[in-house]
Amino acid sequence: MLHDVLTQASKSLNPTDSTPMYLQVAGILEKMIDDQVFTEGSALPSERDLTQAFNVSRVTIRQALGVLEERERLTRKRGSGTYVASKRIMQSLSSLTSFSDDMRARGMVPGARVISFERSRPNPSEALNLGISPTQEVYRLKRLRTANDIPLAIETSVLPTTILQQNLSREDIENHSLYTFLQKQGRYPSRALQHLRAKSADPDTAHLLNLPKNSAVLHTERITWDQDGRLLEYVVSSYRGDMYDFIVELKTGL
Repeated sequence: MLHDVLTQASKSLNPTDSTPMYLQVAGILEKMIDDQVFTEGSALPSERDLTQAFNVSRVTIRQALGVLEERERLTRKRGSGTYVASKRIMQSLSSLTSFSDDMRARGMVPGARVISFERSRPNPSEALNLGISPTQEVYRLKRLRTANDIPLAIETSVLPTTILQQNLSREDIENHSLYTFLQKQGRYPSRALQHLRAKSADPDTAHLLNLPKNSAVLHTERITWDQDGRLLEYVVSSYRGDMYDFIVELKTGL
């Protein structure tokens, strides 16, 4: 059936058109992706099948697939095939919002799987960033964040226990927004300072995010203050580099 759809689509190819044949094929395939004939994450037919369906050379098909890969509409996996790429998420760094709110605003269903949760003393970096004593206890929460069940990020949130009116439990944040819990405690994230850099995913991170080994991830560290100017949270996150773009609006001082 799919072969018939491709064959029908190939009838729009025009050998006399000044547009190169591989760009025409790329345009047809891209429209099929837009029309969800090929859905996000699905595999395309093999190069051989596409060659037969479009009645063009294999070189033309490879060039067409290369164009769509450059446009980030397709991704190729060695030994597996060519797949429709997931849509990239554009994240603004000019506003402070929760992951859950961001995903809902995009029409996606946010999710969270707790990897680990503990109450313990902070490590030196956590104590320094939160401005607390090394003997003061913190909540340390590591979660895999998803959207439409697709793994997007790994977040490790560290909060001073003294900032909350009641104890934080694993159930409070399993598939729930941490910011919603904080707001119920009368703590409203007000401003934050965030650092961003590129890193290679370690084996555990790559496995959790379904990435090839040594894939690029966007590593962020954020310190958040509440409405009273108290240090509320220190977060270390790894975002999928193939699906996330961070955007910053710049203005002159004029």
